[in-house]
Amino acid sequence: MFGADAPASTELDMAITRADFARQLTMAFGPVQAPRADTYVGQSDCCAWSITLRPATPTRLGRIVLERWTVSIELTASTSGGRAQWWSRFGAYFQKGGG
Repeated sequence: MFGADAPASTELDMAITRADFARQLTMAFGPVQAPRADTYVGQSDCCAWSITLRPATPTRLGRIVLERWTVSIELTASTSGGRAQWWSRFGAYFQKGGG
């Protein structure tokens, strides 16, 4: 998803259900804490992280309606390599279908 210049914070526009996001996040990073609704925090080998979901306008494709979220991600990593490692793992579980 990102290389050596991986950001410490960013916002993503994601078409995913809240339940699927939580499931994928747990698969990627193991058990996560949810101190508030739509907020997840955790610690991986490379850094601590915090993710907040905010509802976005659904995408409509004819009769199909896709749930969308603005996903704010904050990483606390001491090195850019640690951030790149975290993003690589996140991307492996969330970036599907060439998107």
